[in-house]
Amino acid sequence: MGKLKYGGIAAFVFSIIGFIFSMMFQSMAYLGADGTLTMEWYWIGAILSYICSIIAIVLMSFRRKNLSTGEKILHLISTIIIILSLLWTTFIIIAWQSGF
Repeated sequence: MGKLKYGGIAAFVFSIIGFIFSMMFQSMAYLGADGTLTMEWYWIGAILSYICSIIAIVLMSFRRKNLSTGEKILHLISTIIIILSLLWTTFIIIAWQSGF
């Protein structure tokens, strides 16, 4: 397996960070004083999830024509993680706004 390029690794890292924010942002609404509901942290977590996922997509778009097998696998894993985090974040926002 050839050396992985930094763009692929950076895209993978940003996709993981976006996924973590997508899993944790709904609980960030309770980061107010004494665990009170603070919607600012909720939206900050959602925005950070989207921003990290978009950065990962942009970094993945700068790829070369000849990718090694390791780079192809890393891009595939990053793509799956990005799709899951975007879908989950959107689902939670819709569910939260509809009152579930």
